Amino acid sequence: MKSRKVLAQIQELLKKSPEKAKKKKLCQTIKALSKKQKELEKKLKRVEGARERERLKQKIEVMRMQRRKGVEFYRQIKSGES
Repeated sequence: MKSRKVLAQIQELLKKSPEKAKKKKLCQTIKALSKKQKELEKKLKRVEGARERERLKQKIEVMRMQRRKGVEFYRQIKSGES
């Protein structure tokens, strides 16, 4: 293989590396958000106060929105690879 071709392959690998790491980290973050959301939903079932329930509902909604944005971004990254 010529050095130019090898250099091109190395550059391509270096470009993909951060994207793969970013995708993996994003996937882990989405899973963590999902886990936290489930915990909050369980806690919501046990809470009795109206203010506390409303506060938990807001937190759950924020988690949902963050997770949804993360999933959309993950799909964009994934489709960009193909």
